[in-house]
Amino acid sequence: MKILRVNRLRSSILSGDISQIGKFNVIERMVNLNADNKRMWFEKIININRNKMIKSMPLSMNYHTI
Repeated sequence: MKILRVNRLRSSILSGDISQIGKFNVIERMVNLNADNKRMWFEKIININRNKMIKSMPLSMNYHTI
């Protein structure tokens, strides 16, 4: 997933890129598609572009506290 991030004052000074302060950069961020731990998924999500509905069930918090 690609996102736009602006270079902040502190991070630009620390990295020595003072000319890049306030400029936008495209950064690629990795996303864990299977990071939702509060649901029980019946299959792993492999690709978000697949038009397939994957069934899931919420985990009861009372069940895990016993």
